[in-house]
Amino acid sequence: MRDAEFVRFIRQTKPINPADAAARLHVSARTIRTYVHRANRAMEGFARITLSRESGYAIVEQDSQRIEAWLSDALRSVETSPQTPQERIAYLLNDLLMRTDWITMDSLCDMLYISRSTLTGDLKGVERELNRFDLSLLKRPHRGIRVEGEEMARRVCLANIAVESMSGGDLVHGHLLAVVSRCVENVAHAQRFQIVTTGYQSLLVHIAIALLRIKEGCYVPMASEHLERLRPAREYAVAQMIAEGIEREIGIELPQEEIGYMAIHLAGKQTLLDSQGDAQGIVISDDVWGVVSRMLECIWAAFRFDFRYDLELRMNLARHIVPLAVRLRYSMRLRNPMLPDIRIRYALAFAMAQEASHVLGAAYGSEPSDDEIGYIALAFALALERQKTEVSKKSILMVCASGAGSARLLEFRCRREFADYIDTIATCDVLNLDAVDFSGIDYVFTTVPIERPLPVPVREVSYFLDGQDIVDLRDLLRGDAVNEALHPFFKKSLFFPHMSTGTKEEALDYLIDRVAEREPVHEDFRNLVWRRERLVATSFGNGVAMPHPLEPAAETTIVCIGLLDEPVAWDDSGCDVRAIFLVAFAPDVDDSLKSFLSVFTDILSSARDIDLLVQHQSWKTFADIVASAFASARAPAPTERR
Repeated sequence: MRDAEFVRFIRQTKPINPADAAARLHVSARTIRTYVHRANRAMEGFARITLSRESGYAIVEQDSQRIEAWLSDALRSVETSPQTPQERIAYLLNDLLMRTDWITMDSLCDMLYISRSTLTGDLKGVERELNRFDLSLLKRPHRGIRVEGEEMARRVCLANIAVESMSGGDLVHGHLLAVVSRCVENVAHAQRFQIVTTGYQSLLVHIAIALLRIKEGCYVPMASEHLERLRPAREYAVAQMIAEGIEREIGIELPQEEIGYMAIHLAGKQTLLDSQGDAQGIVISDDVWGVVSRMLECIWAAFRFDFRYDLELRMNLARHIVPLAVRLRYSMRLRNPMLPDIRIRYALAFAMAQEASHVLGAAYGSEPSDDEIGYIALAFALALERQKTEVSKKSILMVCASGAGSARLLEFRCRREFADYIDTIATCDVLNLDAVDFSGIDYVFTTVPIERPLPVPVREVSYFLDGQDIVDLRDLLRGDAVNEALHPFFKKSLFFPHMSTGTKEEALDYLIDRVAEREPVHEDFRNLVWRRERLVATSFGNGVAMPHPLEPAAETTIVCIGLLDEPVAWDDSGCDVRAIFLVAFAPDVDDSLKSFLSVFTDILSSARDIDLLVQHQSWKTFADIVASAFASARAPAPTERR
């Protein structure tokens, strides 16, 4: 309890004996004596709390005006001072990061009206936050504590506290932010320099904090060679103009190193969403191109999706990584307001981005946050959507009774009806089937029965392709046959409803054991799944998790499903999961796997489907959901040509 609050309590209840005071305040009699001693020290010279054997505690006021003024100021301070541990941690961070001298624990206790034990607990939270920015808290007997670390790290930490609004503090006041905002907007508009909306407020806070630190005589050191590398950049020229505007407005002159610091922040305020419009200002180095290559190799190894030759995805990722590398190197944070929706709507793309993020961590010394992973996931989501709309063209073998004329007629009709789906058409008669090389053939269309098995699917059709033939063949060429696509990946023997495990470890180990018992998987399957899980938890935030091995570990791609009666916490943030889809990928990949994964992730991101599955926990419900999802995924048939 604060001194002023205790004094107000005594004034309102006087006289009151020690036992009653302790009971009313839910503390011990010894604590009451401590409150009295502390209050008397604070009111020395104008008031004093006394204890009478007959009546108890009362206040003797020597100067009524002074005690009223003191109570008014002290109670106002109590109302505005931080109350919760989170608020106190933010207050302590602001105070310690802005000061360069030592401060004692007792002084901090007096400032916050808290006990030494409470302060000790709060300082543990302070140290955890400082460690994120390579800062430390020094403690010395008889001197106190202070923050140790580089000036840039101090500023980034201060800016993150302000942007995240960890407290209602007023480190960066409105007037200074308004001045900075005006200077930035004027230059950005005049130079047509784009700053992503989600990073704009963060940029203003970083600049404002830099100005506050400069006022305190604290500058960012920057090696001359580093500064020289920044000078030719467009961001440096823009930063210089902003600095000139600030000097005109408030009279603070920024040295070249501080202009370089501002240029770094300008370079980091870009994302995949806005880099398209200013692509001419981005230079993609061999290093960045190499990072993209390693990311795509990582996706191929883990998911068997081959984006390695997707130029558009490569360019999207490379353009995004150029400013992202700046943010990672300097621990700059960028919020992603779409993150919750991205995690749920683009579950597979987010899982891919998580996998690829480790390449970025190794390259730039800092693991991307979930906000950053969300932006990367958008690039993979775009690539996956393109694969849905880009038709994989097939090679067809036409077989007729006599070859020649009838086969050519059927070929002509197929080309007219299915031009968007067919790459090549070869023809032959039944007698010459043995001489055909099927390595480049996807399907056989035949007008006559073929008595022996062939290594590719065979479809019997009429000579003139009636209406139903056209519908069926179009579905076949699109690869949308539900039963053919569904059967290899989902098995009733790997469907486990009503699991009663109490922890993530129990649930996942149970599913791993069942897969290992019933399917041919890698002998190190369990270790590969848990290694992947320890890198990044595979929950999507909608009650679903999709754990999978670090690399392909099965002969055929399969999904093992576990449905829990009660949710289990899946990650450090306490994300609850009730539906677990353990996926084991095979090394080989084909169009059916791509079609399956596309529809599978639609199911994972559907709140309705997951709720229905968890509610009923039956194989029939799941089969109906999958069949419906595959049917919905069918693209509308192209207009028939006449």
